[in-house]
Amino acid sequence: MTDFQKFLKQYWRFGSIAAIAIVLVTFISATSGDVRQAGSSYSNAANGYSTWYRTMVDRGVKIHRWHKSFPQLTKNADYQSATTLLQVSPQLDRLQLTKLQRSWVSQGNTLVILGVSAPAWEIPFRADLESPQGTIRIETTRRFRAESIKKELPQSTFKELVVSDRSGSAIATFKLEKGMVIIASTPHLAANAYQDFRPNYELLAELVTQDRGQVLVDEYIHGYIDRDRKAATSKRKGNTASEDLKTDGDALGYLANTPLSIVLLNILLGTFVVIWQQNRRFGKVIIPKLPEIDNSEAYIQALSGVLRQANSSEFVLQNIGRAEQLAWQ
Repeated sequence: MTDFQKFLKQYWRFGSIAAIAIVLVTFISATSGDVRQAGSSYSNAANGYSTWYRTMVDRGVKIHRWHKSFPQLTKNADYQSATTLLQVSPQLDRLQLTKLQRSWVSQGNTLVILGVSAPAWEIPFRADLESPQGTIRIETTRRFRAESIKKELPQSTFKELVVSDRSGSAIATFKLEKGMVIIASTPHLAANAYQDFRPNYELLAELVTQDRGQVLVDEYIHGYIDRDRKAATSKRKGNTASEDLKTDGDALGYLANTPLSIVLLNILLGTFVVIWQQNRRFGKVIIPKLPEIDNSEAYIQALSGVLRQANSSEFVLQNIGRAEQLAWQ
């Protein structure tokens, strides 16, 4: 086998291992799913809200999915009053209302946020609490107390407990001028896993429809983005587009939304393959050959050693001289 054939064989094996590693990483990332899908009305998983959303549509509620950022919502003339925005956080986040959110709520709108972080207490994880719609099931030890959230809302905000126990409130509403902010310490209030607990569905339905206005479900936070083609066209013509559209779909945004575990796994696999390849462990194992033994040479060396020990130098000279004489003749 030539050196070139050995080279091709070595890198063919290297390429096969790299391809297998890519397939494994792709499979793991596909089965793990996107973390942002938790709480989405498109998701049929246990932590999704597709069943609750279909229930609201079947009842004839004016409910729609919103695929744009919150600043774009505040600029839309159709959603300036009597609008309820439901946000189901993919993971627990602190209550941090921006100035724009407070202004929009104060105009007479309602902001419902499920999955607001709260202190955890030494209480049972699963609790059945009473509500106006019946007994609902809450599976979290987090409860709101006045001192834990008063820093994020104006001091004049009026608070009303919707669902609470001795440790605090799991769901609370806050009156903010003409509007209202509703928060829950669990993002799974009406998830697909709670289909058998109809009071959970009814409670969330009452919270988002109590103003009898239109209801929007925020899907922008779950990665569903509606790109405005008109805005992109006006940007190419030189007009100023919104700041949110500038960052939609770019490479940095994609990398920022990529789970860090997948990136680290790719780096580790690549490093492992490179180290293995540099050590040249893909070729055939070469066993070093032992030197072949010449029996005649070994016999002569052994005989010379014996003659040296016997001080028979004259015998050696006579025999070598006779052999040389015959060779010359």
